[in-house]
Amino acid sequence: MRDSVSIEAIGAEAAELNGRLGEAHFNCGESVIAALWDAFEPDFPRELAVAAGAGMGRGIGGSGCVCGALAGGVAFIGMMTGDKARAKPLAAALHDAFRAGTEKNVTCCRVLTRGMEWDGAERRAHCQRLCALGATEAARILCDELGVAARD
Repeated sequence: MRDSVSIEAIGAEAAELNGRLGEAHFNCGESVIAALWDAFEPDFPRELAVAAGAGMGRGIGGSGCVCGALAGGVAFIGMMTGDKARAKPLAAALHDAFRAGTEKNVTCCRVLTRGMEWDGAERRAHCQRLCALGATEAARILCDELGVAARD
């Protein structure tokens, strides 16, 4: 694991991965997990970590519920801490920071994207911002918890 990470770079990577089109596209959960893994370089396989986010797109399996960008951050926190008692308060902190960082003060994908055409540029850009938010807030929380220096 690295001893320092760039918070800004994590957010930029999460947004970029989510913004890709076609086969190179990462859904919101995958993009957050991949960006966090690339920054922290933990000792578990990247492919397995990213696969944990596979069902998080469009609000957990397309249900429109919890935003996958938040869910991806929560999953990565759990992978990094490996302990329910340790992860739970960190996940709660991420939830609160993510919710506060949205313009609607919610975590529901359906509400966050209401009125946006799913394949439209507005929705894609919006979700990229949410991926950056989820990844950067999770990174800040993990840096504090793990003693990793946060740059930016």
